[in-house]
Amino acid sequence: MANVLTTISSLTLADPSFDTPNKIDLLLGAEVYSQILLEGLIRGSPGQLIAQNTRLGWILSGQVGEINQSETCHNTVVTLHSTLTDENTLLKQFWELEAEPKGVNDKVYLTPEEQRCEEIFKSTTKRDESGRYIVHMPFRSSDPACKYGGSKDIALKRFLTLEKRFLRNPEFKAQYSAVINEYIALNHMDIVQDRDKEGYVYLPHHAVIRNEKSTTKVRIVFDASCVGSNGVSLNHDLMVGPPLQPELRHIIMRWRCEPICLVADIVKMYRQIRVCNDHTDFQRILWRENPDDEIQVLRHLRVTFGTSSAPYLAVRSLQQLAQDEGAEFPLAKNRVLSDFYMDDLMTGCQTIEEGVEIYKQISELLKRGGFQLQKWASNNKELLRLIEDGQQIPQTQGNMELKTDAISKILGLTWDKDNDEFVYTIQLNELHFPVTKRKVISDIARLFDPLGWLAPIIITAKVFIQRIWMTGIEWDAELPAPLLKEWLDFRKNLCNLVKFRLPRWINSSNENRVLELHGFSDASNVAYAAVVYVRIIDREGQIHTTLVTSKTRVAPVKQRLTTELCMAGRN
Repeated sequence: MANVLTTISSLTLADPSFDTPNKIDLLLGAEVYSQILLEGLIRGSPGQLIAQNTRLGWILSGQVGEINQSETCHNTVVTLHSTLTDENTLLKQFWELEAEPKGVNDKVYLTPEEQRCEEIFKSTTKRDESGRYIVHMPFRSSDPACKYGGSKDIALKRFLTLEKRFLRNPEFKAQYSAVINEYIALNHMDIVQDRDKEGYVYLPHHAVIRNEKSTTKVRIVFDASCVGSNGVSLNHDLMVGPPLQPELRHIIMRWRCEPICLVADIVKMYRQIRVCNDHTDFQRILWRENPDDEIQVLRHLRVTFGTSSAPYLAVRSLQQLAQDEGAEFPLAKNRVLSDFYMDDLMTGCQTIEEGVEIYKQISELLKRGGFQLQKWASNNKELLRLIEDGQQIPQTQGNMELKTDAISKILGLTWDKDNDEFVYTIQLNELHFPVTKRKVISDIARLFDPLGWLAPIIITAKVFIQRIWMTGIEWDAELPAPLLKEWLDFRKNLCNLVKFRLPRWINSSNENRVLELHGFSDASNVAYAAVVYVRIIDREGQIHTTLVTSKTRVAPVKQRLTTELCMAGRN
């Protein structure tokens, strides 16, 4: 054990007392676990622990000495349930213990690290003469270890590999160069003169190709999770900060209550926030236009996509703007604090006149902090016409995809603005044989149903996973013939979901006579579920009933009474 502790002594652990038995603080579902993972995996010698980087810090797994197979050794990691046992048992427990994550409004306290992050923001954040926010990167220590990891050598090797790709694909090179040149032209990067000075961090970079985009298809990703020679990355030394925005499903629920909706997104949100001069050198990159040129050193002057603190700094600055300037813009202030999901505004109103006022207030409020909204869209064409009169307001021509993260989704949720309905898009990868347990799990994990509107489909997939686990097959083993046929049929039928549509507006208004919520729960020996509908009687006596949300669970492998499961569905 001493050798293991020596290996991990330089890491900031999510649970420093991992080797001390203790009670479990909180159980989180599998979908939460996937959201907190960061790049970074450190393996020791055979038999030692493995360290995985997460937004909570480094978590450990692996065998510690001799383990009695009849026992389960638990490791408490702040808000993560981790069991030192085999992969099959671990994932089975994740499915059985999947629970509703608490929203930002349910959180009653901050962790010590989150408190520290808030203290740094409050004590160091300033605004320049234009009103733009200048932030400090929230380092865990005053002398971050990441600057001693020889990151320049690693960044150089990665860049030379990237240049080889440029030579093979000139069009890709041209688009990549255009993005870098835009950074420089907008003063979001500058050229460093003292490029040989030590003690700075260099970020490798690469591109993500977004073929669905009609304009810039190349998005450059700056790899702040790249580990240096000392096993530490920039993201390892940065605090993530507390969650600040409501969950997407809660925003959508609120968005459905207004007859008129209005959406937009912030132009280059991260890059509207300056990083203080003392910290810009932690965001250096290497670049040159042509292989014959001398390699230049550039540095980011703004909050950088790819750094673990970027989402917190961007959202925190936006919300600070609402607090600093919101007294003059009461309609905008509340919406900035409650109706943004990442950089997307999803708000609504009862009347066209209110919508115009919301547009004016929120545009002016954001302008004072250096932010600008674009791609305006609404289900009300008259509202769009009024806010566009005499102004150059770019609006979106297509539908709005409700995004969650950078992970590609098989099943995507989209708002059809012309019909004011939610629709689903299907992006199935090409099927390759043999169909293994790993491939099936990968596909199912990318089904996106934040509000449970497709509960009958999703619970079928969850039950299928449980059945795969009960066969005991390995990750890369082909499915047994009966399960394979079921999976192929299920996968084929997913395409029919493009026909599914759900109205955005639930017919609620200030003039409703009655608004009721009706909840139901049921269970079998296979699964249990709960669903909520809204029933509205409008001023003319018409009755409107709409699905609001549902939640499903797979019944635990250990058999329980059906009545117990029905009660569980109510919780």
